[in-house]
Amino acid sequence: MDTTKFDVVTIGAGPGATPAALYLARHSKRVAVIEQGHALGGTCLLEGCIPSKIYLETAKRIRDIQEAARFGLANAQFQELALSVLTERKQKILRQRSLEMQQRLTQLGVTVVYGRADFLDAHHVVVQTGDARKILSADYIIASPGSRPKPLRVPEADDASLWTNAQALKLDTIPSSLCIVGGGYIGAELATLYQALGTRVHVLEAASRILASEDPAIGAYLTKNWSSAINPIEVETDVRVTRIETRPDGRWTVGYNHPLRGFRRKTVDRVLVAIGREPNTGQMAWDKVGITLGPRGEVPVNRYFQTTVPHIYAPGDVNGQIMLAHAAARQSSIVAQHILKKPTAAAHDIVPHVIMSSPEIAAVGADTRSLVMHPTWRVTQWQYQHSVRPLVAGDERGFAQLIWDRATHKIMGCQIIGLGASELISEMTQVMTHQGTLESFVEAVHPHPTLHEVVTDLAMKALIEAQSETAQEGGAIRTD
Repeated sequence: MDTTKFDVVTIGAGPGATPAALYLARHSKRVAVIEQGHALGGTCLLEGCIPSKIYLETAKRIRDIQEAARFGLANAQFQELALSVLTERKQKILRQRSLEMQQRLTQLGVTVVYGRADFLDAHHVVVQTGDARKILSADYIIASPGSRPKPLRVPEADDASLWTNAQALKLDTIPSSLCIVGGGYIGAELATLYQALGTRVHVLEAASRILASEDPAIGAYLTKNWSSAINPIEVETDVRVTRIETRPDGRWTVGYNHPLRGFRRKTVDRVLVAIGREPNTGQMAWDKVGITLGPRGEVPVNRYFQTTVPHIYAPGDVNGQIMLAHAAARQSSIVAQHILKKPTAAAHDIVPHVIMSSPEIAAVGADTRSLVMHPTWRVTQWQYQHSVRPLVAGDERGFAQLIWDRATHKIMGCQIIGLGASELISEMTQVMTHQGTLESFVEAVHPHPTLHEVVTDLAMKALIEAQSETAQEGGAIRTD
């Protein structure tokens, strides 16, 4: 069997692989990209981030119509969803993005191979395409096969008709009722989507609160907003799902234990399992190249995303560190720079994340759970209702909070729940990345009236609190 030689081969064509492929090709490396699916872009583009945001944009328009009377628009009402138009819009965007990636790779001379890849040895990858097999050799291998939905280990939960996020985003039908097992970011976004589409949504979460990875105040605020919505989302926490059963009428019954209410059943049209994602490492022979997987099936890497085999890198979800598309893209760029032996910054922990629920959520850095370990850190909160732009927009739900160090005035973290949170977090991330302080944030002039005044006013309030605390202790007030 013929072997084709490359400088670099990537396994996967998502955000963990393609930025590196493009960067290396621009620097005259011969690169091949292997993709198991039908198109380029990875899970984010084809099954996750982008499809969900396309549909959530429609959900937002539905909510706007439902609230139009508040803006003097009498008799506006949402009557019917043109499902075929919505799904075609999604497919058009996905096709366009995938085609653009294909064109960019082709223009730079990158070879794209479709098929399932596996290690043959430390420098050879075998690709199975139908009945055909190809062998690619490389000086460097970037293994970025991404992640997959984490399975629910209860009877019947492996039934193919149970929804994962990928099935839920096909939007073939809109169920009248939906039980979501899992109250993390995927569950929160899809609960928001189907609520807007008129589905009665019930969320079951094993932890003591939804969004357990977020600051406690965020999950509590979202739960409160969900319960008071036009079509309330029901939430039960501290539950353990013990059984999922099909019924003769095609519906489902979810059985679960609640610590106070005992064993309960919920009968719904559809069940979505959204308990998280895990590294997609199960289909590859990592042992053939001398790589031992971690306890969660993740690929251990160093700060430059090298594995224990120095010429094999594993950026993205597969290393299990930060399962976010933008984190994977940054890791991919670090890998490319490291391969080229260029000056490069290693990974750092200032990585923002967003949840497109209603209201939106965004966060970066430390939250209030870190305060007990850091006695000089403080928290300041600012309510959206105190800034004018949310009032004008008719959505004053939410708050922003800042974690800062009273000794240095350095900004340590920020959490936002409210209108435009996904955009506002970027400015805070920029300031934190460059070791910014309360003073440096406040000194920047922001236009009025804009949503950015939410975080500006938040930083100003924190600075006033810092100066007041210093004055009370008899110290000098910082003015630098």
